[in-house]
Amino acid sequence: MIENKKMIQFSMVDIIERKIHFTNTNTIFDKIEYQYIDEGELQALNEMLVDVKVMNENEFVTKYLNIINTLAVQFEKEEFTDERESEKLSGYNNAIVSILECINPIYKYDLNY
Repeated sequence: MIENKKMIQFSMVDIIERKIHFTNTNTIFDKIEYQYIDEGELQALNEMLVDVKVMNENEFVTKYLNIINTLAVQFEKEEFTDERESEKLSGYNNAIVSILECINPIYKYDLNY
């Protein structure tokens, strides 16, 4: 999985694939306790892996900022009453933010940038 590429060859695909690999294989966190968070992260990462291969930067950022903003409103309105669903969507949200932050660090702090 880990190749010794020159950094100029390192891409968003590589970053997302490594995050997927880590989520699937890590032994740092209890797999049962983080099951739903991991499920959400993997869903988002797999969706982004497909999109990052076909979209330009603006399309990608716009799509995922819209998703994050929609989720933020739903979390604010407490629309998720099922704890498992809430954890899954939290993982989904966090994975998207982590990838957007790689594109521009401002997205960690300001998703309306």
